[in-house]
Amino acid sequence: MVNPLLPAEFWGTSIGIYLFLGGLAGGAYIAGAVADLLTTRQPDRKESYFATARWSMVIAVAAISIGGLLLVFHLGEPLNVLKFWLFTNSQSWMTIGIWVIILFTALAALQALWLGFGREHGFPVDIGPIDSLAQVTRPSESIRRAITTFGIVIGVLLAVYTALLISAAGDIVPLWDQTWLPLLFLTSSLSIGIAAVFGLTVLTQGFLDTGVQEFSVADDVIILAELGVLGVLMWTLKNGGPTAVETFQYIMNDGWLLFWGGVVGVGLVGPLVLSGLLLGIEGRCDLHKNTIMCRRATSICAVKFGMVVVGGLMLRLLIILGALNVPIIGA
Repeated sequence: MVNPLLPAEFWGTSIGIYLFLGGLAGGAYIAGAVADLLTTRQPDRKESYFATARWSMVIAVAAISIGGLLLVFHLGEPLNVLKFWLFTNSQSWMTIGIWVIILFTALAALQALWLGFGREHGFPVDIGPIDSLAQVTRPSESIRRAITTFGIVIGVLLAVYTALLISAAGDIVPLWDQTWLPLLFLTSSLSIGIAAVFGLTVLTQGFLDTGVQEFSVADDVIILAELGVLGVLMWTLKNGGPTAVETFQYIMNDGWLLFWGGVVGVGLVGPLVLSGLLLGIEGRCDLHKNTIMCRRATSICAVKFGMVVVGGLMLRLLIILGALNVPIIGA
């Protein structure tokens, strides 16, 4: 017997946007933290990597703040968030997620403060009280980088906890598979984080000698892994039970434009094609001497990173809408 009650009665696209913003925040922090840590290994790019790290923390704080507001107002009782300290069930991913969000927001805000204010090469603004706060609270570089490294762990948790939370319903919502959904969210978050952070680097610092080329290749590797995980998830649905098959058919038929056009085309295959074009340009000419080709490569790279970010949003919407439009099979 088919239960007419759909998950759409409770969730909408706002949750898909929150999932995207949470993944973006975690991925952006990780990408910026890696750039920050690389300043000690590649001193010739120190200032560029510091600038990338500063803006990555701004992206992380902005994304988790907006996403957190969406989540809080979706709950129906926004003021209940003030009682977060009462959530102590360590067996619940919802409880764990609340504390991860709080800790992550604090870490990203501190890193943005320490990297951006009260120092010679910070943000190009002078805000006396904030600069003073940064000077007073900033630890030594070794301690700050240790905190940065710890933040990477929290960023990974932020990227995957939502998948672990909703995959608890994987038995009745096959698209929220307990094995593959967390891996899909992790790879996607890393990819869109790199794309957002280094896309901004391209726009503000250019394409050459900023680490963009290396991180673009790293993003390609992650995209290939994400494409593989997505393929396995679709294969699992196609060969699963009645609800899994119905979900697969919905995605391939009614949701084909979102899946093939948005997720696969815009978010995965398109960026790989542009990356191949970039590598071809780099192999044929010296971009340090050919300014015209350098500008073209910069534009292509910016478009590639933009497509990755848009594809990440499309993926989260697919994960929600693909589940919402398939009835739950009753007992």
